Amino acid sequence: MTIVMARQEIDGASKQPTDKARVALASAFLIGAAIAAQPASAQINPAQQTVRPMASNSDDGPVRSGARVPGVAGFNGRGLAVTASVSNRYETNFSRLPAIDDAVRFLPQVSASYGLGSKRLGLFVDGSYGRDIVLGNQLIKGGDRSSLSGGLDFVLSRCSGQLGGSFRKSLNLRTDAGLFGGFQQQTETLGTAANCQIGNALSVNGAISKSKDKNVAGASFALNTDRLDYSAGLGFNASGLGQFSLGGAISDVHFPGRFVVSPNGIVEDSFKQRSLRVGVSRAFGNRITATLGASAIDNKPGTESTVIIVDGLPQIVDRAGFSGIGYDGALAVTLSSRLAFEVSADRTVNSNPFVGALLTISNTYAASANAKLGQYTVTAGGLFSRNRYQGGFVSQFDPAARRSDRFESYFINVGGKIGQRLRASVEVNHVKRISNPDLFSFTSTGAGLNLSVAFGRGS
Repeated sequence: MTIVMARQEIDGASKQPTDKARVALASAFLIGAAIAAQPASAQINPAQQTVRPMASNSDDGPVRSGARVPGVAGFNGRGLAVTASVSNRYETNFSRLPAIDDAVRFLPQVSASYGLGSKRLGLFVDGSYGRDIVLGNQLIKGGDRSSLSGGLDFVLSRCSGQLGGSFRKSLNLRTDAGLFGGFQQQTETLGTAANCQIGNALSVNGAISKSKDKNVAGASFALNTDRLDYSAGLGFNASGLGQFSLGGAISDVHFPGRFVVSPNGIVEDSFKQRSLRVGVSRAFGNRITATLGASAIDNKPGTESTVIIVDGLPQIVDRAGFSGIGYDGALAVTLSSRLAFEVSADRTVNSNPFVGALLTISNTYAASANAKLGQYTVTAGGLFSRNRYQGGFVSQFDPAARRSDRFESYFINVGGKIGQRLRASVEVNHVKRISNPDLFSFTSTGAGLNLSVAFGRGS
């Protein structure tokens, strides 16, 4: 028997987009147009590339992240750089719910970074502060957002690496969240990573990071996550064949906001993940780069008991682990100095701090193209993913246990510099999720115009 918590229903089953669309466009033309999509993690892949065929209508991270320490940008040169930006967009279904609830979102933000030292030994700090202002939405009222990161990048003889940490607090505007924009979340990360060259062909790498995700506004802590990740690997450069890699990763994940009734009493929910990956990356001339990898993955819950306690109420949940194969692949092609495209595919298994489930098993396929037309750049892309959720449960964030869903996203962005310091772009996107249960299904189309101005280093 599963005890389902009550949820406050939205007044009015659905409503059509209103004159807010015209308000958004009029306001946007007054303030100008957009900066590029935000960057933002999971299985070990020393040769991973950064792929982000997602629109900037949410805080969704990249399909793959090249960051050595999650959330840490790294040393980008000496001196101070400051960027002020304002974005404005209209969404036909901003709340990401079956009942359409459109909105206009403004995001004024100031960010700054400072570097000291050199590429051999560089200290850095980055910070930002802004506010999500949401107009005309029944559920989402907006809120402040802030971030701070810093650390040290180093190159010592044949070794290079990074030591850093990051902090971020904002409304949860991740598309996969069941309560999109309905709560504020804080993320803290501390980690280090290093790579050392041994001879001309062999290299070793390792990393360790600790991170916490927690809800900081609201009564429920069901999605709070505390994780520790370790990884180590070897790389071998075979002339004419490519770079081969072998790596292993260990993740210990705890959920301090929910509990399991075990034979030894009531304990924190948790799981352990072990994975081993073999991969190869090869460049074909100066125009084509291909990466391919396969992983053996094993996930086990801390206890196999099926009775968990969420928000003070017990539920019976299927908590089977997962043992199977993952894969990742990417192909980047540069046709000319003005035209390039990239495709990728992967299968990953991870905990998701935005979803009420023990594990998320995802198959993701993405593509993007980039074309330079004079002083402007046109970027278009799409993403398709199938997700299966194991150990889904009911909480204030997920009013029904998730089983699976199919997600699609498409966008086109046109942007470029206006003068020496100003940068502008316009973007149109469409997102769709078909979910089981249907409660989490939605469709939304959005358009945005934004403006940013940069001062200092690199501007």
